[in-house]
Amino acid sequence: MHTLARAGIAGLLSFGLYSPATAAGQLADIPKELKPYTSCHFPDDLQIVRVDPLAAGVTARTVDTADGPKQIDMDAGIRVMFSYLFADFYANVKAEQLPGAKYSHLKKDLLANLNYTQAHTQGTTMNSSLPQNLHKFEVYGEDRDKLEGGVLGMYLLFDNESRVVTTIYLLNQESYQRKFQSIEEYRRLRDQFLETYTGCIRDNQALYR
Repeated sequence: MHTLARAGIAGLLSFGLYSPATAAGQLADIPKELKPYTSCHFPDDLQIVRVDPLAAGVTARTVDTADGPKQIDMDAGIRVMFSYLFADFYANVKAEQLPGAKYSHLKKDLLANLNYTQAHTQGTTMNSSLPQNLHKFEVYGEDRDKLEGGVLGMYLLFDNESRVVTTIYLLNQESYQRKFQSIEEYRRLRDQFLETYTGCIRDNQALYR
């Protein structure tokens, strides 16, 4: 299995890192730095369909790099799942607040993981058309060149002020269960998603200051 597909499946299952939010109190415990990531209105029928907090006791996860596995420590984290109406999951998103003293180092490891994933996945290309920043997020990402595999794109959003990194897996589905039917439609929805979601987060952040 290609690295990007493994990364996406790992992100979806999260190896037990995230537990279903079975009680309202679990979401109430989400720190204010992550709450802006849990709600958004999109111009089409895309919507957030579930938000799961980190499982109790989880404070780190591991990523692959060219220099071997690296541990990513976390102060807090949530998983946010997106779906279009009557469709399968469109995006699996992990928003994680990193420790301040390790932020720069962990950021480098996450970027190294993105580069490692791209280098070890056939038919993927780094997205060179991304703006230098998107609503003041640093954005990096890669995509498959064709609609194949379980994951079509992987993106990282860095909010350096709040020390939150967002890992986005854009998911593939069976053709009858997805909003897009061509790679061009995928790219258009991808750009719309990134633009809208980053803007929503920035607007939401003003509510939690």
